[in-house]
Amino acid sequence: MRKIAISCMSGGYKGAFIQGVLVSLEHAHFFAEAYASCSSSSLPAAFASFREASSLDLSLWIEGKKIASMTGNSQSNAILNSIATLSPFIKKNLFQPDSARYLVAASYVKTQQAALETQTERARGLGRKLLVAAARKDASWKDEHLELHLFDTRSKDEDMKLIETHFEEVAYATTRMLHAWHIPAYINNKPYIDGSYTTLCPVFQLAVLQYTHIVAILTEQGTVNLDFFSNTPIPEQINSSSVLFIKPDVDLKTFGVDFFAATDEGIALAYQHGLKKGKEFIEGF
Repeated sequence: MRKIAISCMSGGYKGAFIQGVLVSLEHAHFFAEAYASCSSSSLPAAFASFREASSLDLSLWIEGKKIASMTGNSQSNAILNSIATLSPFIKKNLFQPDSARYLVAASYVKTQQAALETQTERARGLGRKLLVAAARKDASWKDEHLELHLFDTRSKDEDMKLIETHFEEVAYATTRMLHAWHIPAYINNKPYIDGSYTTLCPVFQLAVLQYTHIVAILTEQGTVNLDFFSNTPIPEQINSSSVLFIKPDVDLKTFGVDFFAATDEGIALAYQHGLKKGKEFIEGF
């Protein structure tokens, strides 16, 4: 029996592409039994899980960009504004019995030493060091201090079950890249940082849950590795699970959309390209 899940990659403002794909799939009545997300894809994936992706407009990205550019602000302010705006509607619909399973990846900071670094004024400096480590594919800091947690509306583990009372905490924590976010992130009083540090696109986790077909919506044109520090690409087959990729034809930076910078026109172009790639996927599926 075929069980379909959709996994959405991180990518900052490149997430407008993922939003376009999800809307295109929704228009074609292509619905999954589970939607997994990481970082900036978490809010669009939430809407897709209760079949309202089409109701989400591009203000998620455009307003966020404006807020982040204000004096004294960072990407923290942008995402917190988006969460405050969207979470009432999300929580009203996400936890209903007829909504699809919804999962969000976040990186748990498991050592006291790392908690002091990630949740204080030292975070930006550490974030810049981790960018260098990622370029070198040096996972030593991650392996010592971080642990992937996947919050899940259907989890049997109460500690990992995503519930209404901490939705906003999870939605913020999954996005917190240390070099560009200045406000600390906690879930149930435990320190967390962006899910990308431990998984860029939670595909393996869906395979463990025995989804036979996993549609991985990526924000990068080329090969995507397992996490920020990994040199291992996401495979096309994981045990009995087939991984099907939807990715842009070009580097989205050519449209004017990057991780933490974008133009209004670039956001619209990335979204339109997502609509196109979603339609192509449906035609070939």
